[in-house]
Amino acid sequence: MTTSTRILPAVLMALLAVGNPAQGQFRSPATPAPSIPSMPPATRFDPETPAPRTQPNPVDKLNKLTTPTAPAASMSPDPLDTLSSPPLPPGAYASPWYTDGPGCVGPMGKHGPVNYDLFWQTGPVIPFGSGAFTDRLHIGWNVGLGGRSLFFNREGTAAWAIDLGLNYTYNRASNDDFLDVFVRQPALTGANNRLIPQADLFETVRIRALHRTAFTYGIGRDWFLWGDGNTGSEADWNFRIGTDVGGRWGTAHVDLDPLTDPSITYSRRQKVFHGVYLGLHTNLEFPMGGWIGFIGTRAEWSYDWMNIIPPLKGDVQNINLLLTGGVRY
Repeated sequence: MTTSTRILPAVLMALLAVGNPAQGQFRSPATPAPSIPSMPPATRFDPETPAPRTQPNPVDKLNKLTTPTAPAASMSPDPLDTLSSPPLPPGAYASPWYTDGPGCVGPMGKHGPVNYDLFWQTGPVIPFGSGAFTDRLHIGWNVGLGGRSLFFNREGTAAWAIDLGLNYTYNRASNDDFLDVFVRQPALTGANNRLIPQADLFETVRIRALHRTAFTYGIGRDWFLWGDGNTGSEADWNFRIGTDVGGRWGTAHVDLDPLTDPSITYSRRQKVFHGVYLGLHTNLEFPMGGWIGFIGTRAEWSYDWMNIIPPLKGDVQNINLLLTGGVRY
């Protein structure tokens, strides 16, 4: 009796566990399973397909373009004021690549900018010196052209200058003074049309004129007295003074009228010469858009070594009083 009483409850519990497994998982048989909604294949999400962009309304875009925007109180209405300090001169524009500095017209390194002069000069030439040759030369005339490079300091108030040029000088001589010099004779024609040079003749001649054509080169220093002289900064009239020193190398010839031999009516002696000069110039400058024009004066001393008319000493000193002008860019 006791054994059967203990076995019967165990059998009943086993049958209940096998017949209702859902009760062992704490789920009610009356609760239906959740349903999963189906999605049509056409609207199925593909992770590799980008989502379509929303196109802006063209009317809204047009309103944004046509509606004026008031500048902020802290911003300047002039964009040049924010790109340059101090303000740029008239006609200049700031560089878009350098918005925190003076812009494309100001110095961006240790030194200042480089400008270029194109100039002309003309005026009288006063020859002097010791010797019979220079005593017979009259006041002549000089014309020249050249270019100059100006290497400015950062302030634009001074610049070192290097110039190159060409000039021509003419001096007429006295027609009533006679000298004894060596005159070249024309060459003779020998066999096979070969030219045979002849020895110079010592004859009495009259000097007609002296011509000099030379290549010039020099270095100097310029100072701008009324402010910045740089092309990108000079906005008003300016005054410049400067000095330079240099040399000349060229060719000279003298025209002679021989008097001894009637068959020789003209003789010419030519020789390469070299010289030095020291100059002082002043210029008044005026802006011309992107250029700067200038006009002024120049005083110059020069010494030319020629030995062109032996046995006379042919060296000539000169005082040149010139009018100059040109443009800088």
